[in-house]
Amino acid sequence: MTIPRILIPASALCVAVLTLPCLAAAPADTKPPAPADSARAGILEAYDQINMDFLRRDIPQVMSYFAPDYTETNERGAKADKEQTYRRYQDEQRQITSMRTRYTLQNLTPTAAGILVEMRMHSDGTGVKRILFATLHGTFTNDLWVRDLWVDTPQGWRLKHRQTLQDQTHTHPG
Repeated sequence: MTIPRILIPASALCVAVLTLPCLAAAPADTKPPAPADSARAGILEAYDQINMDFLRRDIPQVMSYFAPDYTETNERGAKADKEQTYRRYQDEQRQITSMRTRYTLQNLTPTAAGILVEMRMHSDGTGVKRILFATLHGTFTNDLWVRDLWVDTPQGWRLKHRQTLQDQTHTHPG
């Protein structure tokens, strides 16, 4: 069963990357994996909060939902850690003027490492990009298919790893 979520406007997290789980044993600071049904509400709440925080341009708060050892892998196989992701979100935030996002959780699967979530997102919005001495204004659309690994910690659900399976962004000069 899929759960559609609509957030208007929403975060560039939707433009960012979501990734494949590390299948290593869960660290000592995580709880044993929860059943997918009981995890669903907490994970949905975390996604919603991340989006609201991004909208408020509060990147440090967005990153508080990421595990300290967070990693991500984009669809080309490039990897990034939490600090690199933080800097990328700051850069994206400077370019986005407005955004609307819809996302659907397609699967929640308990694993030994946590809850694996497969999600599809569609975002559209407006933005500004500076290239050399020019400022370009326009619109964009983004379709993203990702896999996230969430771990249940004493602080609540935290995103541990993301893998982007497909990321298609189209820009339209305005």
